[in-house]
Amino acid sequence: MTDVSPDEAKAAQAAEAGRYFRHMAQFVGFTEDDARAIKESQLIIEKYIPHIVGQFYDHLLRYPPTRKYFVNKEGEVDQEYLRLRMVHNTTFWRRAATGEYDDSFAHYVDLVGKAHTSDGADPNIYIPERYVIGQMGFVQHAISEALEKELHEVDPDLESRAARAWNLLLMVILELLSRAYSGEHEVEGEPTVASVDSAEVHRLAVDTYERGLGLYRSITFDEVMVGYAEEVPQGERLLVQVGDLSIGIFHHGDKWYALRNHCLHRAGPVATGELEGQTLTCPWHGYQYNVATGEYLNDPSVALDTYQVEVRDGRIHLRIPQVTMGSEPASPDAESQQPGSGLAEHEFRVEELRPGQMRRLRVEGEPVVVYNVGGEFYATHGLCTHARGQLVDGELEDGVVLCPLHGSRFDVTNGAVLYGPARRPLRCYQIEVDGDVGRVSSELVQTPEPRSDG
Repeated sequence: MTDVSPDEAKAAQAAEAGRYFRHMAQFVGFTEDDARAIKESQLIIEKYIPHIVGQFYDHLLRYPPTRKYFVNKEGEVDQEYLRLRMVHNTTFWRRAATGEYDDSFAHYVDLVGKAHTSDGADPNIYIPERYVIGQMGFVQHAISEALEKELHEVDPDLESRAARAWNLLLMVILELLSRAYSGEHEVEGEPTVASVDSAEVHRLAVDTYERGLGLYRSITFDEVMVGYAEEVPQGERLLVQVGDLSIGIFHHGDKWYALRNHCLHRAGPVATGELEGQTLTCPWHGYQYNVATGEYLNDPSVALDTYQVEVRDGRIHLRIPQVTMGSEPASPDAESQQPGSGLAEHEFRVEELRPGQMRRLRVEGEPVVVYNVGGEFYATHGLCTHARGQLVDGELEDGVVLCPLHGSRFDVTNGAVLYGPARRPLRCYQIEVDGDVGRVSSELVQTPEPRSDG
């Protein structure tokens, strides 16, 4: 017999895997049109890969049968090994999203399948087939959600085509991965749930993804004067808006604390909740935090974002971290532009804001929301006049915006309060439309008088 070189053997294995991939693709009905649909959705799916990978490993770490693959001898999660697995998982899904499925791709999937069995490079690693099947189901659901979120309103046809294509592709991939198993040889008891620092897992997934693209983060701090100490007596608080951040500043026990006004459960307005002793309770669902540290009382490993606060000369100053990503410093006017749009922070594209939709902008540093009501554009200040709720997170219907915090309703055409607890109307701004670009001016429109009823 003629000796076969390693390269020839690899080529033969790739060709065999390619034939099997094409066979299964034909069987499930995966066509070239489906491959093109995946290619069209590539950038959308890549955007969500860090989130999908983070959620997946967060899930694995909760259950002892799968958690055991990621812990060291001390029983702690091995961060470096977890990162390595994230690198491989991220690479796998980025490659799957390219829309290119030749023999090389099929062979790659084949090797990934073998790597999870005792026939892989490390015979000590064996991942039961059921977890491979579980991951496919998990990713399938996550991709469907991402496509719906990004395309349902703007391109429902691509949403439908891409969802079908991804479902079929995952069937084929699962078959290639599964054929590496000749039979599972592990028996497990009843699974129990372990506590996981979800925020840390997600941060690691995002960091892994960004490193794979050659990005880095540099963190600097901006100091912002947000108010005067005399406005916040002992035991009181102040809600401020710094950029896109809503922050609660507490004058408590002769000390000052600053927490992000964003509950870890459902993003509730936690800084508006009841404070007893050191315990701050979110008014939405009762989640409780230590006001001094931001720690969630039921699981101190997770916490609200906190900020350094200092009172100097009667003025309240916050230090806000600013994260810059990329290989070059941001341009001088980067903060005044909407990323990737070519627009200033007070501008919007008319065709991208459809009737019934609203969008957050900024005018001279102030948060503003622009609304499309029956084809006419209106703009108001972005914060509710009652408890500074973010109106853009609420609902817009028939020209009325509903604040998500306490249900105040405003007429966006003139800022009038239609329903409390708010009493003061919203500030309204002039809008100019120049071709396909709309601009919110700093010039105010006259607004109605405040409500006098309760």
